Formats: sequence, structure tokens, C-alpha cells
Amino acid sequence: MRDWVSEWRQEGEIFVWRYPKDNRHAGEWHFSGDPAGCRSFRNLIDRMAGGEACHRTLRIPDVAPAISGVPGFGKSKGDRFTVLRVVFQPDATDLSMEVEGERLTLTLGNRRIAALRAAFTEVEVGMGDFGIATSDDRKAKGWWFWWMPSSFGLNRYQGQ
Repeated sequence: MRDWVSEWRQEGEIFVWRYPKDNRHAGEWHFSGDPAGCRSFRNLIDRMAGGEACHRTLRIPDVAPAISGVPGFGKSKGDRFTVLRVVFQPDATDLSMEVEGERLTLTLGNRRIAALRAAFTEVEVGMGDFGIATSDDRKAKGWWFWWMPSSFGLNRYQGQ
């Protein structure tokens, strides 16, 4: 049987950051990506959806101030993450993110994969300034998605 997840290869870039504790958005994860990165990430989670437990690791670059500055929330925390390990657990009901040094581990399951996929679809076409729920728990922090700044060759209204 063909292993579609193992055959996946990353294209483009995905950016992940957060803000310091003194910021009202502390504890929230923020995402953006270039169109190729968003398509590639969606392709990966599409390959995972409905299958058995698996994982893949993506390279993630440092987040330039122009990218983390899009929301206007001030300076990012300045974390230096180098890889994002995407773990698919079919029965996982929540989206979660764990920090392990310079590695992030994003865990997802069938229940929330469609929302995550839709978010990266919107970012790919230049949309942003929206969040998705990570859990049915209303107190859980959402994840936020932002367009790429025009200085990176895209603008906020691309695709509208």
C-alpha cells in the first residue's frame, strides 16, 4: 500500500509565532504563509485526514517583523522555532501546540482538520485577521491567521 504521507514534500513557507506575556494576545498562536506553503500544508493534512496516526516535520523560518507586525499587536515574543512536527491522531478532538525547545508539535485529529485546512486556504489567497477554535472549551485560546504583508509580494486583498 502506498504511503502518501511519507511521500509528501514541503514547498513554500509557513510562519508561526506568538506574543510576550505582557501582550493581551499572549498564549495565542499566530500563523501566516506564502501561497506555496499554505498549499503544501493543506496537501499534507489532506493526506493525513481519515488515515491512521502519523506525523511529518516541516521547516519553519524565523518570522520577520514585517510578518508578525501585520496584526499590529506589537513585537512578537521572538521565539526561534526551526521545525513544526505535525502529528495526526485520528481521535484527537482539539488542536494543540507544544513547544519543545526549537521544535513545535502541532497535534490534530479528524474533528478539527477541516477548520485548519480552511484557514490555510484563506491565507493562501491573501485573506487574514480571523481565528479558529482549537477546542469546544470556550476558554481555550484560538489560533489566528494573517495575510502576508505586501513587502513579501502579496497584499491583503489578493484573491478577493
